[in-house]
Amino acid sequence: MLTRLHLLDFRCHADFQFAAAAGCNLLLGANGRGKTSVLEAAYFLARGKSFRTHQTRELIRWGAAGFGIGGAFAGGDCQRLKVEWSEERRNLAVDGAENLSFREFWGRAPAVIFQNSDRQIVTGGGQSRRQWADGLLASIHGGYLAAIQRAQLLLKQKNALLRQERPDQALWSALTEQLADLSREVHRQRVAFTETAAPLLQQFYRDLTGHAETLTIAHAPKIPRCLDWSRDELWRRERERGLALLGPHRDDWTLTLFDRPLRDFGSEGQVKSAALALRILEARLIHENTAAWPLLLIDDALTDLDADRQRNFWHHLPADAQILHATTRPAAVPLPVTEVKI
Repeated sequence: MLTRLHLLDFRCHADFQFAAAAGCNLLLGANGRGKTSVLEAAYFLARGKSFRTHQTRELIRWGAAGFGIGGAFAGGDCQRLKVEWSEERRNLAVDGAENLSFREFWGRAPAVIFQNSDRQIVTGGGQSRRQWADGLLASIHGGYLAAIQRAQLLLKQKNALLRQERPDQALWSALTEQLADLSREVHRQRVAFTETAAPLLQQFYRDLTGHAETLTIAHAPKIPRCLDWSRDELWRRERERGLALLGPHRDDWTLTLFDRPLRDFGSEGQVKSAALALRILEARLIHENTAAWPLLLIDDALTDLDADRQRNFWHHLPADAQILHATTRPAAVPLPVTEVKI
C-alpha cells in the first residue's frame, strides 16, 4: 500500500507531497491543478514510464533541470521507491539501492490506470492491445519482461539490417533464429493468458452492463503462419518489405460483441465498458498472482457511461484495494473516501 507520495519539479508541481490512506483517496481540485499528474507520478513508480507520453523529458516542470518522485509503501516487497531523472542523470532506486536497471525497478509496486483514453485499447491498432497485454503479462509472469525486451531488441537490430542496401544473410539468419525461439515462448504465454482471461473478461463486462451483453476476447496471432515459411521464403519476403515479418509484434486480439468486432460496431458506452472491464481484469489477475491488489488509479474513466454502469463500476471494485481517484466532483464517488486537496 502506498503511504506517501512526493513530487519534485514534476509537471506543474514544484514540491508536492501527501499521505495516502487505505481505501479511496479522492484527489480534489479544479481543472489544471495537476490531479492527473499525481496519478502519473504514482504510475511512474510502478512502471518506470508515463501513461500520457513517451517523452520522459516532458514530465520536467517548465524551467527545471529534472524531476524526482519518491514513494513510501507498507505491506509489500519494498518500502521506498525513488526516481531521479534529468538529461544528465537517471536514477531508479529501491530501498536505498541506487542506479537499478529498468527491469530491477519495474513492478515493485504494481498499479493499474483507468483513464478515458483506454478506449484506444479497444478501438486502436494492434499495438495498443499488445502494450496492454504485455504490461499485464510482465506483472504476473516472471521472465516475461526480459523475453519481450529481448525480442524488441532483436527486432530493432533485424529491421536495421533489412534497411541496408546489401543485408548480410548469415547475420539475418542468426537474428531470425533467436527471434523465432523468443516468438514461440511469447506466443505460448499469450495463448495461455487469453484462455485464462476470456471467461473473466466476459464476467466483468456482464457485471458492468447489468448482464445485458456478452463480450468475448480471442487471440489473433500471425506468428505461426510466419514460422511455417521456409527460411528462403522468409528471407525473400523480408528483403522485399525491408522489415521483420516474424515476431511478437505481429500478434493481436479481437474483442467481439454479438459476433461483431467491437472496435467497428460498438457504441461509445460499449467501448468504454469494455475498456473498464479490461482494466478490472488486469487488476484481478495481478491480485491472483501476487496476493495483493495493485494501486488503482482512476482519471476521467467513466465519461459517457450511464448512471447504472457507473454504479456497477464502483460496486465491483475490490473493497480492500487502495484507490487514487482524480475528480472535481466528490459527490460522484459512492465510497468512503479520504479527501486530498490539489
